[in-house]
Amino acid sequence: MANITIEPAEFILVSYAADEIAAIAERIATAVGFPADRAIQINVEESTPLFRVLLTSVSPVTIDVEGGAFEDPKRPRHVSEAKTAVALARVLFQAHDRVLGGYTGVALQGLTLAQQMAWDANALGRSERLGLTVLKQTHLYAFRNRHGFSDASDAVFERLWNAGALTWSDIEMACAETEAGAGAGAAKA
Repeated sequence: MANITIEPAEFILVSYAADEIAAIAERIATAVGFPADRAIQINVEESTPLFRVLLTSVSPVTIDVEGGAFEDPKRPRHVSEAKTAVALARVLFQAHDRVLGGYTGVALQGLTLAQQMAWDANALGRSERLGLTVLKQTHLYAFRNRHGFSDASDAVFERLWNAGALTWSDIEMACAETEAGAGAGAAKA
């Protein structure tokens, strides 16, 4: 059983249950490959309907969540198991990547949007292979907004989406490839 802590322990503004979020997080952490004794802290800001989810530390793994990221769109102010699982899987895969190596020296914050979208594509593709419902087209559109609307960019997205765990070098090469493709497209115009 993973060592998962949810803050706040009791929600006041929304009808979330810390034990429900912890159970989802435990299931995802196990599927991602975290050892049972790994500490995971999830801080939920219940007062905001926004949906940002940030990995703020890897020792211990700490995730800051804006409350809307876990909210059920059909039942406002209640937890959506599916949305919570996908939101946590993305950052837990990225935390796992950092812990296992291949990402040494990569800052927790300050990645370019292109780098973040590339890493997200890989983490979300792996999340989908866990059996989670991931809206691939939504993430492809976000990727295109940062990497260009082209066949070359779409091919990079598919490669990232379908790959297993990558190194930071793989992410940087994917970004360089879409940037080079965008420059070539501009030169032709």
